[in-house]
Amino acid sequence: MGSGARLTAVCDILKISPRTIERWRHPTAQGDRRKKAAEKRVPANKLTQSERGKILQICNQAEFADMAPNQIVPALADQGSYVASESSFYRILRQDDVV
Repeated sequence: MGSGARLTAVCDILKISPRTIERWRHPTAQGDRRKKAAEKRVPANKLTQSERGKILQICNQAEFADMAPNQIVPALADQGSYVASESSFYRILRQDDVV
């Protein structure tokens, strides 16, 4: 582009938008704000530490020790109790290196 090539021609070759080049030339002081917003977001239905502890406690009970979460959750449902979904059980067990 320094040799006189037109911005639109360069963008066609590179298959990018001219707006992208403008952002590269004149970055804002804040940078990419999308990353900052994503880091601060906390899901509204995030499990609390006590709920996480309860899941680990259930999985360590003798009754459920040899069962997978896809067996534990229905067994709890048969007893009339719901703690969390199967995927939440798996995720928490993975995060605590139990699985």
